[in-house]
Amino acid sequence: MSVLPFASPVLGHERTTPAVLLEIAQAVSSTLDLKELLKIIAQRAAAACGADVCSIFLCDASDERVVPVMSQAASGERLDELWEQFTQLGSQKGEQILAIIATIERRAPIVLDHPASSGLLPTRWIEAFRLKALLSVPLIRQDRVIGVLVLHQMEEGKPFTDIQVRLASAIASQVALAIDNARLFQATQERLRACETLLAVSRSVGSTLDLKETLLRVAKEAALAAEADSSGTYLFDSEQGVIRPFGGYNLPEWVSEPFQRIPLSLQALPLAQEGFERRAPVHSNDVPADPRYAHPAIRRLGFRSCLFAPMIVKDRVIGGLFLVWWEKSHTCTPEQIRLMDGLARQAALAIDNASAYHEIEKLNISLEDKIAKRTRDLSEMNQALEASHRRLQELDRAKSHFLLNVSHELRTPLTAIKGSVDNMLDEITGPLSEPQQRYLQRVKSNVDQLVRLINDLLDLARIEEGRVRITPTFFSVTGLAGELLETLRPMATEKDLRLQLADTEAPLIVYADRDKVSQILMNLIGNAIKFTPHSKQITVTARQVGTVECQC
Repeated sequence: MSVLPFASPVLGHERTTPAVLLEIAQAVSSTLDLKELLKIIAQRAAAACGADVCSIFLCDASDERVVPVMSQAASGERLDELWEQFTQLGSQKGEQILAIIATIERRAPIVLDHPASSGLLPTRWIEAFRLKALLSVPLIRQDRVIGVLVLHQMEEGKPFTDIQVRLASAIASQVALAIDNARLFQATQERLRACETLLAVSRSVGSTLDLKETLLRVAKEAALAAEADSSGTYLFDSEQGVIRPFGGYNLPEWVSEPFQRIPLSLQALPLAQEGFERRAPVHSNDVPADPRYAHPAIRRLGFRSCLFAPMIVKDRVIGGLFLVWWEKSHTCTPEQIRLMDGLARQAALAIDNASAYHEIEKLNISLEDKIAKRTRDLSEMNQALEASHRRLQELDRAKSHFLLNVSHELRTPLTAIKGSVDNMLDEITGPLSEPQQRYLQRVKSNVDQLVRLINDLLDLARIEEGRVRITPTFFSVTGLAGELLETLRPMATEKDLRLQLADTEAPLIVYADRDKVSQILMNLIGNAIKFTPHSKQITVTARQVGTVECQC
């Protein structure tokens, strides 16, 4: 094996290198179809470099393999036997084809004058393709190896010269650029087709609630977009753990009929089970060699490649989209896999929408009866509420009447008691000892408290009956507060509290109902006395800030 660095092409042979390169450039610029481009490149490169056959391998960066994509004879004639063996190669791992991997790693041409003794190629290759001499040249684009151009001789005595190596290297530079451009064009076209496919499916999903029609459309669009031979949609029965066929495109009857009768369990389809668990599409380009398809039913079908995309909605897997290539091995591009994932999710959305629609239909069947029953129930409840309301009004009036009567009946004896206590405190009935005065003050305080409670009850009754009367007059707030302090002082003395009225610069005159304000202040000061700890001081302050405020 010899490794030659890239060098400038030399002149002096029958056609100059620039002329050859110009001819190839004109040929490859005639199309952006990748398959047609590779065919032109392989045939022209073989002819230009004096090789019998030129083959092209492209790198698969996803799993570090090389994929054979094109092989052509220099003469342009069809070598059917060789082509059939070439197409059956499939993607190759590095350890199987050391010569090609060495070309990629060294980024330099490799020449094998005696491939059979080099140990760098599998014997089956050497025998099948009659390899007598081989030249492997890397295809480099933007400092990245995208593939390998392989030229070989099928007859003895035709080794590759330095001039041929340099010419092949120059051609490889053009080929890498052309392949990169064609790939970009192909990717753009695939994205455009993907958008058109998604748009068509989206319109179909939005235009009908017929689930079977929608899923048939999804299956058809998926097969056309991925160039699959057949496709089918399957629904997942979570209770039994099986998938059931629902609709398919271009499915032979001998394929679909058995599955209609005998649904497949997930255990029989590890590929589908893997897609369910990963919630992502799963692809196999070589089903016969894939252990995930060991189930006898799958083996009997005999397809070569397949893709499964789970149907996911609201984080639930409800089914799947299957694509099948019967005879030809097919490696899906990342764009195709993303498109199939999008179509499967569209299908899942259609299933979810249709299910929701049918649920709504079921609910509508009994909705009118439920509404009528609820209306009757509400009418009966309303009548009961009206009767209860009338009864409550009667009870409320009775309560108000009772409060008024009780308040008046209590006020009369309390007034007499208060008068008698006041006379005794004024010593009209004779002198009092200090304990007698203390006991009488306590009686007076309790009587005053009962009078306030009775007044509160009367006010409550009047408010409920709407008979509250407001009689505003001008009066001094500070004067009123002072009077109330004196009235409540005995109550404060019992807790050893000191009551104090803060000084004001001028009397604060207000226009209000004096009795109502007195009642409010009485409640405020009374609460202060009630909730202030023993032996503290309570200060009542009145000041004007826009309006009059009273604090304690």
